[in-house]
Amino acid sequence: MPKITLLPHPEICPEGSVVEADPSKSVCENLLDNNIFVEHACEMSCACTTCHVVVTEGFETLEASSDDEEDMLDKAWGLEQRSRLSCQLRNLSNDITIEFPRYTVNMVSEIHPRKESSAVNEPKSLHQDDFFVSGSAIKHLSKMIESNSGSCGIRISLKDSGCSGFAYDLNYVTDSDPSDYHGNFSGVNVYIKDTSLIFLRGTELDFIQDGLNQNLVFKNPNVENECGCGESFTFSNKPYAELK
Repeated sequence: MPKITLLPHPEICPEGSVVEADPSKSVCENLLDNNIFVEHACEMSCACTTCHVVVTEGFETLEASSDDEEDMLDKAWGLEQRSRLSCQLRNLSNDITIEFPRYTVNMVSEIHPRKESSAVNEPKSLHQDDFFVSGSAIKHLSKMIESNSGSCGIRISLKDSGCSGFAYDLNYVTDSDPSDYHGNFSGVNVYIKDTSLIFLRGTELDFIQDGLNQNLVFKNPNVENECGCGESFTFSNKPYAELK
């Protein structure tokens, strides 16, 4: 049977691994069967990029990628010429070696356990130069938090979405995560996922009310294009360059 060699990754497989592959299953399925917990936010339906891998050896032996896979790969972080979606790699005929990028577009982990917080391992400081919250947004977020029993703040991250690629994701926080960046804005705790901050740096969060319409608005200088419906957006090359 062909073998899949996984190069070390600090979260997924710190020491690397080698598994025997069932050719009838995808690479993603083979890894999950061997307790290597690969992100697969879309349940392996080729609708996200969280299982993105770089095939460092054996790339030329793989079946060609589909148009749908190519379209999704355009949204992946750390895209390389040998990038593939592991959920779409099937019918392996030869050994391959793969490497998982350090980050995924999926900023909220579907499967990895949250790190335990402690008094000596608090979230990193979020400076107002990096992320600013307007007075009207502070009032609105305060009401949101008060209406959700047990929450102590709001966590902001990014997620795959829509025709352009990304959208903002807001969630209530009950326990702080030491990997987050944290800022207190006039009593309102705002947490930003560590892998999202580079794409949010310089952003102002505002709350705008126009008649019956009211919305939280992200004024993000890193956004390059927005889709026509305004639901999703893409970034300029600058944050990607900093990430690399």
